[in-house]
Amino acid sequence: MEAPNRIVMAPLKGRELVYMILFMTFFTALIGYGLSFGMVTLMIELARSRLPNYAAMIPFGMVLLIAGISSHTGIGKVLKIEPFDIFRG
Repeated sequence: MEAPNRIVMAPLKGRELVYMILFMTFFTALIGYGLSFGMVTLMIELARSRLPNYAAMIPFGMVLLIAGISSHTGIGKVLKIEPFDIFRG
């Protein structure tokens, strides 16, 4: 018995595509935020300065805002494309 040469994928619905894009956007944004916050904290500790407690909330809010805007544009583009057009040979 031969293995099929094509992977058959079930078409994704619009809601599933939106959830997938939102998850990828926010997951990537949070990883980037964590890495950059860690590097900044390390540099501040090396410089022996003190970071106020509220200073981390402003960049975190900006990261979430940027992630929301970028996912909105991605969702708009993806919903215009038919999934069949993407996965056909």
